[in-house]
Amino acid sequence: MTAVCALAAGPLLVGAVAQVTDLLRHGLQGYYGAPGWLNLYGSWTALLAPLAAALLISGKRRGTDLPCGVVTTDLAARASYG
Repeated sequence: MTAVCALAAGPLLVGAVAQVTDLLRHGLQGYYGAPGWLNLYGSWTALLAPLAAALLISGKRRGTDLPCGVVTTDLAARASYG
């Protein structure tokens, strides 16, 4: 199970690196023209994605709950915006 969890954590870590890079380049207003709540959400996922990956690798129950929550809310936020 741990190898599968580590494999599933890969995309979360790649996404986290991309989000942190965007934060460093563009600050908290990384999505030009987007509403403030979407920019704030993008900043929070930069913190939540690495945490979700770490929990997933550790094999804890919250390790499956948090990634599902991050992905679900991300899809909902993007769908509501555009």
